[in-house]
Amino acid sequence: MYRVLYRKYRPRFFSDVIGQPQVTDTLRNELKSNRTAHAYLFTGSRGTGKTTCSKILAKAVNCLHLQDGDPCGECEICRGIDDGSIMDIVEIDAASNNGVDDVRLLREEASFTPANTKYRVYIIDEVHMLSIGAFNALLKTLEEPPPHVVFILATTEVHKLPATIMSRCQRFDFHRIAPDDIAARLESVCEQENVGIDHTAAMLIAGIADGAMRDALSLLDQCMGHGRHITEEMVRSTAGLADQSHLIGFTDALLEKDAAKAVSMIGELYAASKDMARLCEELTEHFRSIMLIKTMRQPQNYLMMSESEYEKTKQQADKMKLSFVVSSIDVLQSAAEKMLRGANRRTEMEMTAVKLCMSEQQKNDTSSLETRIAALEKAVGDLKIHPPVPTGQKTEYKRTYQSSAAVKRPSQSEMEKLRKEALPMTQWPEIVEEIKQYSITNAAGFEGSTAYISGQYVLVDSDKDICFEQLRNSELRARMRDAIKRITGREYKLGRYSYPDEKKSEDALTQLMSDFQSAGIPVENIH
Repeated sequence: MYRVLYRKYRPRFFSDVIGQPQVTDTLRNELKSNRTAHAYLFTGSRGTGKTTCSKILAKAVNCLHLQDGDPCGECEICRGIDDGSIMDIVEIDAASNNGVDDVRLLREEASFTPANTKYRVYIIDEVHMLSIGAFNALLKTLEEPPPHVVFILATTEVHKLPATIMSRCQRFDFHRIAPDDIAARLESVCEQENVGIDHTAAMLIAGIADGAMRDALSLLDQCMGHGRHITEEMVRSTAGLADQSHLIGFTDALLEKDAAKAVSMIGELYAASKDMARLCEELTEHFRSIMLIKTMRQPQNYLMMSESEYEKTKQQADKMKLSFVVSSIDVLQSAAEKMLRGANRRTEMEMTAVKLCMSEQQKNDTSSLETRIAALEKAVGDLKIHPPVPTGQKTEYKRTYQSSAAVKRPSQSEMEKLRKEALPMTQWPEIVEEIKQYSITNAAGFEGSTAYISGQYVLVDSDKDICFEQLRNSELRARMRDAIKRITGREYKLGRYSYPDEKKSEDALTQLMSDFQSAGIPVENIH
């Protein structure tokens, strides 16, 4: 009978396990020093080697001629475990044997000494599927097992295990295997199978597998059914992926706001039997690549694509705003969730394309409409307080800050009057969010700050000195003024809103005026 690749090429020694040195090196050292634990817990995502290492460990603790922490593979114990003739290694699927009675039977068997080996080893796969009663029944045996018993628990969802179980095991975390390591393993397997494979095809399979060696070998097995030389196009066809050119072309249509072209491309892919949910997932991954290119200095380390694909993706990234990229990912993920809940996949994908083409800023959604309405209401309020000046006339607005030329400090009643003239700026949190896209560090200085509008000035108030230190940065002030104009539709100058206090020294007042000068406000014109 034909053996699938992931079974045929399953590692038989710790040295053959790919991408898990933090597990294999530790286990080999423990075995060499004869420090075998009574219970192990292997955790990690699917296809990363948990069951494989469990089988190797079961052989290693019983091997008659251990070789540098690895089972020899030649002694009667190793051969008997491989061919299934030794019954002291017990594999249990907790998904189908998860009741109290199953665990009680296991406890009874564990009390008997092994027939052929030094240790009776119980490998419990998907252990998180055990019921609460089964966990409680296992607890005492796991804490104080007979000296001839070793438990190996494996799970993909360690958070579902009771803390009392985890505390009684040596825990080993299996990581997702790096794409380069998976690709190298696939090329090695193809060489042994006398099958040709392009490096780009191997890397594409590694990317699809998402760190799971078993998934990668299974997809390779499928591709080998199509031909004896595996190309990138063959992998895409076998896995039902859209060609990279379709993803680039679809994104170009979104940038051009050409909804007809985008919907037409969806129709072509649908006619070619491409799964719409998978297409949505691939587009999400493509926009993720664009997001990383726009936010990281060396994104190539986190992207699995050829140089030509990277250059095309980078060209698209240069044409997009980061806000549009993040918004697009959010819309695509929302569409994917609806598809999983049973929505018509083609219709949902077409609706998503139209939404993304309508506007870069997605101004049709509720949150954007609320923002625009708030800006309009604020503009109307400002017009009521400061009506437009007829052409040819000049007016001067009173400001709520004080000049260093005014030697006499304002009285408490005068300060109260000045406060009443200032209007709170409701859009200030949105402006701070805009600054975050420029610099998260700078925006942090404005956390908890407020702002007021007085005439042609926006006056910032905060109890953090760093806020006003940052306002001295001319580039940051320019970006902040641009953000204010985009959100409010009006141009404002920036200043500091001050609360005169009788307890403040003259030096503090002088420092206040220094802040105004740094913010670009002429001292001689302040009154």
